[in-house]
Amino acid sequence: MKSWFRYAKPLAVTAAIAVAFGACNEQLDGGDACPILCPRPGEAIRDTTFFAIEVDTTVERFPALGAERQLFIASFGDTLQTRAIVRYDSLPTTFHHANSATDSTIEFVDTGSVVKLSIVTGDTVGVPTTVELYDVDFGGDDDIDPTLPGTGFTPDRLMGSRTIPADSMKDTVSVPIDNVKLLNKIIAPSPGNRLRIGIRVTTPGGESIKMLANSANAGAGALLIFRPSADSTVPLDTVGPFSKTPSETAIANNLADYLLVTTSPPAAPPGVVRVGGLPGRRIYYRFNIPARILDSSNVVRATLLLTQRPNGFSPTPFDTTGIEPVGVMAGNTVTDLEKALLFIAQTGADSSRLVAADSGLRSMEMVRVLKLWTNTDPLRTPRALALRSTTEGFSGKQIDFYSLEAPAALRPRLRITYLPKPTTGIP
Repeated sequence: MKSWFRYAKPLAVTAAIAVAFGACNEQLDGGDACPILCPRPGEAIRDTTFFAIEVDTTVERFPALGAERQLFIASFGDTLQTRAIVRYDSLPTTFHHANSATDSTIEFVDTGSVVKLSIVTGDTVGVPTTVELYDVDFGGDDDIDPTLPGTGFTPDRLMGSRTIPADSMKDTVSVPIDNVKLLNKIIAPSPGNRLRIGIRVTTPGGESIKMLANSANAGAGALLIFRPSADSTVPLDTVGPFSKTPSETAIANNLADYLLVTTSPPAAPPGVVRVGGLPGRRIYYRFNIPARILDSSNVVRATLLLTQRPNGFSPTPFDTTGIEPVGVMAGNTVTDLEKALLFIAQTGADSSRLVAADSGLRSMEMVRVLKLWTNTDPLRTPRALALRSTTEGFSGKQIDFYSLEAPAALRPRLRITYLPKPTTGIP
């Protein structure tokens, strides 16, 4: 008898399990009659493409004026012209002779005075680069309007220049400055005893040229170097960028050196948003995604679909440039988009390598961004994304995309592949 029960017991357990699953299977067809432990059948993966963007716009000035770490000084004909402005608002007026304990007033500046630039990259192949220095001090009017020095690049204001072979455009470059004009700045009564120079690059034949120089923000701004005496034993004086105006210290520090764009490509036409260029631009997108997708499903893939518009006015339009999506972290209380776009975070998505002169459909993955938005309050975590150039602030390259104002076939769209979350029946 025991032997029979030993074999019958496992059979009974197996039969009980089979009955339980059979009951569950029967109840699945009955909908909500299924016990809570019996899940409903899973749904198939869904794929949808829709107009998820409710706001798109271009926002300028990244980085802010004077916040540049590198100064992209370029001459691209009527497409792009930029100038660097450097302020030396604290010129020395005295010096020490060797073995002297007393100060001597500067009354002479020896020949050999230079402005020394720290070069990040330059055109090291091809034609020589001519670097020109101009007196762009407007006697105080430029304190009110820091863009005014852009008008000061005239022959009568030239203070020095040097033509540099292509293979020497690296590391550091020293450009001579007129020692007599420099002395006149030093001995001028306050507030005239300051030097503000503008830097321009050209080529002998008018070819396109560019030079990327470090700024004071990078700890390597342009240095003014001169000997304040005819006595060769007197050490050289070195003056770094410094601005006394305005009274706000942070702004004055930024204006120690900065980049001006004196000629820009044509503005983007209606129905187009732009990323990159100078001043740097970012594209702001705000999304409206149904909660049934964002909060009640598992998003497998999310792709932002943009239609690129060809831009032949971009400097070097056939070179590639990187465009990356970044998450906007500022809440809805920040209504100024320029400020909101200062609060960004990497999304983990790869940058796209695009050519300004090209056109067609472009895709950017953003599934990680959607996962960050899941089960969050849109008032505190806005569904916002931005595009920026990977060379923002130190390249003139720009990319155009069609916006919400374009014809429907060209507007930005979002493609999402998702799996609705399974639900459970309640008796």
